[in-house]
Amino acid sequence: MAFFFASKTNRRTANEDSFCQMEIRMNDEAAVYAMAVADGMGGLSAGKYYSETAVNLWFEELIRVMMDSSFRGNPLEHQIEMLTEFSEKIYEKLGQKLYKKGLDAGVKGGTTLSGVIHFWDTIIVSNCGDSPVYGIRDGKLVLFSEIQNVAERMVKEGKTSPGSLLYCQNKNRLLNYLGKKGGSRPYCKVIPDEGIDALIIGSDGAFGSLSVAEIAQCFLSEKKPQDMIRRLLDKAREKGEEDNQTVILYIPGTNKREKKSETENTEKLREEKQETECCYTSLEEKKTGFLRDKFRKNRFTGGR
Repeated sequence: MAFFFASKTNRRTANEDSFCQMEIRMNDEAAVYAMAVADGMGGLSAGKYYSETAVNLWFEELIRVMMDSSFRGNPLEHQIEMLTEFSEKIYEKLGQKLYKKGLDAGVKGGTTLSGVIHFWDTIIVSNCGDSPVYGIRDGKLVLFSEIQNVAERMVKEGKTSPGSLLYCQNKNRLLNYLGKKGGSRPYCKVIPDEGIDALIIGSDGAFGSLSVAEIAQCFLSEKKPQDMIRRLLDKAREKGEEDNQTVILYIPGTNKREKKSETENTEKLREEKQETECCYTSLEEKKTGFLRDKFRKNRFTGGR
């Protein structure tokens, strides 16, 4: 597996986005890979307060579910069901806590939240708001989340088209977000990881007004994951995006049920002697091959 990420203020004075990515090791054979991005709103400290709180609560609740004896004592199918139930119900809990925390702190605002959990051969995508989750499956960019804003609703109703003036005018009008008094209507989807080469999760500012084709071009035309992210953020800014930009590029590992012999693992460790350093962890040179190999040419071999 590999995580690559970037978060920039862009043309804003402060970054109201928050994000996290984690590897939670269950045993020698299995781990849960999880990531979340929250795009705060309310201006400066208020937006940051809501997005940080949402990400922290999401992470804490996920850990609580996984550390519970009922999770560890269940077979794989039931564990996936429990993670799916978590993804479906966490937003109501977060919404209530954020609203109360905002009242207690005297802060008005809110935040979007999008989360991804990858466990064995299952990917669980959930979101509330307009921070999208894309996947690259069989060489094509696919939207896995639901963009919950007025503009997308108008497109579904046939009242406008993506990229039109009317669409741009309603792009930042959210239908759902966390921290408001009323309840939200989150979206959740369970996806098999077969054929998925990468997942891209980010705040709406990372993608700006780019079309799906333009977003796909950023990831399919570059060789290194770092360059893919850099090109995406640059392209969004070139088209006038001013909001904060946060994006995580996640590259799934090989099927965890394909076990290698001890000898093969030893040989692999010997081949990893020559490494290049980066700010997050070490890098491993891979031969260029299929799309996933292309993404993993300079892939992370470990992390925090």
